[in-house]
Amino acid sequence: MGLTQFNSAGNHSVLVAISPHLDDVVLGCADLVGANRGALVVTVTAGVPPPHALTGWDQACGFGEGDDVVGARRREDEAALARLGAVPRWLDFLDRQYAGGASPDPPAVAAALADVIEGEGADLVALPLGLQHPDHLATAAACHEVARRMPSVRWIVYEDAIYRRDAGATEQALRALGEAGFTLEALEVPRDGRKGEAVACYTSQLKGLGDLVQDAAGPERYWVLGSKR
Repeated sequence: MGLTQFNSAGNHSVLVAISPHLDDVVLGCADLVGANRGALVVTVTAGVPPPHALTGWDQACGFGEGDDVVGARRREDEAALARLGAVPRWLDFLDRQYAGGASPDPPAVAAALADVIEGEGADLVALPLGLQHPDHLATAAACHEVARRMPSVRWIVYEDAIYRRDAGATEQALRALGEAGFTLEALEVPRDGRKGEAVACYTSQLKGLGDLVQDAAGPERYWVLGSKR
């Protein structure tokens, strides 16, 4: 794989960045979003669940019974993206912790994402590599489906922060993309100094992540996604 330098000078691309959860794009794709002012960040699992018992993760993040967790997290997301000059779009699919452990159906997610991309006239889309977490895997699978349908769009894969810490996870996912008929070219994106401020806006999630969030301070990695066919 070669190395291409991303150049935002004179860049008028309409960027749509796909986030599995309400924080993943900022944790792993902030540099690219910051280089494309006005980018739209689409979070897949931002749906409001029906009444339910407090989950272990939400408790770890400082929430209590009856709190409007998703409402609070959306406000954090909006504040974080504002630091990068981006705007949010929240889809209604449920985080698996609110859906009995079931992640969103990739074909349904693909249909929703295609509508957004077409509606925005986007010519640049960032998608997660899809590491470890079932919601990330489902989101990445949906994006692959849309990428095959929209070859005229420039697709950029970003590495999932936090989950990339697992040894071999990134390499395995890259191999799987090659076996699925995609090509990958490494892309270097200049670092954005606003990322730390943006990450700090996710106050509830930082409580749950603890020291794991330090991984997001490392260099972001990107690849241009193409097709062998």
